[in-house]
Amino acid sequence: MSVESILLIITTVAYIISCILHFVKESEKSSRSFFIIGLSLHLIALIVRSILAQHPPFSNLYETMILLPFLIGIRYVFWKKQIPKDIRWIMIILVIALLVIAALLPNEMKKPEPLMPALNSIWMYIHVPAYFFGYVSIFIALVYAVFLLARKNVLSPEKIDDLITKMDREVKICFFFLNIGLITGAIWAYISWGNYWSWDPKETWALINILILTFYFHLSHPNLVKKAIVIIVTFLSVLFTYWGVSYLLIGLHSYT
Repeated sequence: MSVESILLIITTVAYIISCILHFVKESEKSSRSFFIIGLSLHLIALIVRSILAQHPPFSNLYETMILLPFLIGIRYVFWKKQIPKDIRWIMIILVIALLVIAALLPNEMKKPEPLMPALNSIWMYIHVPAYFFGYVSIFIALVYAVFLLARKNVLSPEKIDDLITKMDREVKICFFFLNIGLITGAIWAYISWGNYWSWDPKETWALINILILTFYFHLSHPNLVKKAIVIIVTFLSVLFTYWGVSYLLIGLHSYT
């Protein structure tokens, strides 16, 4: 078993302990401490992966699957006050779930490989992180949406309004970064392949994600249910773009 795998296992255990302590009375500080320990080990694992692969950990599915929960963890730790206590545990479970899925991927997908020539560009360090910042926000917006739909009959109107405001903020962040990702991707495509747009499946679905999310800002008589539906549909579209397109559709991004 590699050092990276051992670190990620210990990281997952720390996150699990943090989640358990979240539900224990007067253990919030302990829960936070274990989460920070897990996040620190998570960072070390990502650094180890980067050294072994000789590039940042976002060039294939496995690497992005261990990077995404780290970014969600960063949001949880450094912007904790923006996240209501009621849903923090859901974010911890989300982090754990993504790491478990990454651990279950075939070993062939976990082997570090050198970057393809098309990926060896400064634009990778702008384009890919932009999308992942957007993905983090749509994940968090989804948590808000599902929580609100499940608890709308027991939450006070003030609490619902507050959560919707936070959900709106996450959607705006996601929309901003998805557009940054699309624009920088077009520039990168021109540099690498000679044109800005080629209707590649990944490009097309990246645009579809943005078009779906655009409905969020143009709803007539917007309410919680309508907003939640747009977020859920956008999330499913992002999920297909992230996981499905690269393996079900053949295109210029099939190497991911």
